[in-house]
Amino acid sequence: MPITSARYGRPKGTGVDDSQQLEGLAALLAANPALKPTTAIRSLGVEDPSAIRRLRDKFRMHQARLMADARRSVSTTLRSQARPGPLQPNSRRALTSARTQFPASSVATPNETIPAAAPALPQLPLLAVCYDFGLWAAGTAIEQQMVLAKHWLQLPAFEIAMRGQLAIGAFVVAASTPRKPMKPRIH
Repeated sequence: MPITSARYGRPKGTGVDDSQQLEGLAALLAANPALKPTTAIRSLGVEDPSAIRRLRDKFRMHQARLMADARRSVSTTLRSQARPGPLQPNSRRALTSARTQFPASSVATPNETIPAAAPALPQLPLLAVCYDFGLWAAGTAIEQQMVLAKHWLQLPAFEIAMRGQLAIGAFVVAASTPRKPMKPRIH
């Protein structure tokens, strides 16, 4: 006759369905990888320490599957919300936005007329596109100059040259300042 020993502590598994909270937790961690699981759980509104521990443990058990699902849904969301770049022609930009805003049945074919109630798609003028490209190019150039200057300032030869330049400048300033005439001494 088998003897069963008494089990101590809380029974394993409560039967609570935490799938929605675990999916939300995975989505938060996929959006911000620097976030820790406990912080993400608290940002979901869970304050009970035992619930936090339970969610954290369940998340660790199913982390690979949850994170893969969350990354997949984030990537599809980002792809559907992708905006056309500044160098894309206006006709392509209008076509892309028409596909995302309206179902295929509501987009008019070339032989049909567009009803007056259809919203007008925004068309960016060429000047705005050029201005956008110019700002992007200027920002990139400034970033590259900062990286290059930081690299140069860390070189020992450049540091020695800058110290020499400062010493020469200090000497020129000292030599070019007029001196006060000396008073004759009377003994």
